[in-house]
Amino acid sequence: MSYRDEQQALLLEVKILERENQRLREALEASEDRFKSALREEFEARRKNVRMSCVMCQGNLLPVAIVAGHDVRNPLPLKMSTLRFGSPDGGFTASAPVRSYACTSCGYIHNFIDMG
Repeated sequence: MSYRDEQQALLLEVKILERENQRLREALEASEDRFKSALREEFEARRKNVRMSCVMCQGNLLPVAIVAGHDVRNPLPLKMSTLRFGSPDGGFTASAPVRSYACTSCGYIHNFIDMG
């Protein structure tokens, strides 16, 4: 009779361990989902604030004008070729203006191509 009791005890132990394993798998999946959503939110926050703070020192950015040409009264705004970049409307654009921001703390100049 002891053999049957030991076997039943082991089967009961296996069932308990299987339930615990299933609970842990569900908890792991839930934590992975929370981690992925936190990463997505952090990425979106960084993407939205890319023009708000300096990447070098986290200082504030102010818009500045960078122009070309020798005529001070008629400066030429800088443009960059965007033939490699697709237009949001479809097709390609020839050039897009360069937007620049200067950091108020360290003076680093951030240049962006204004695709919009």
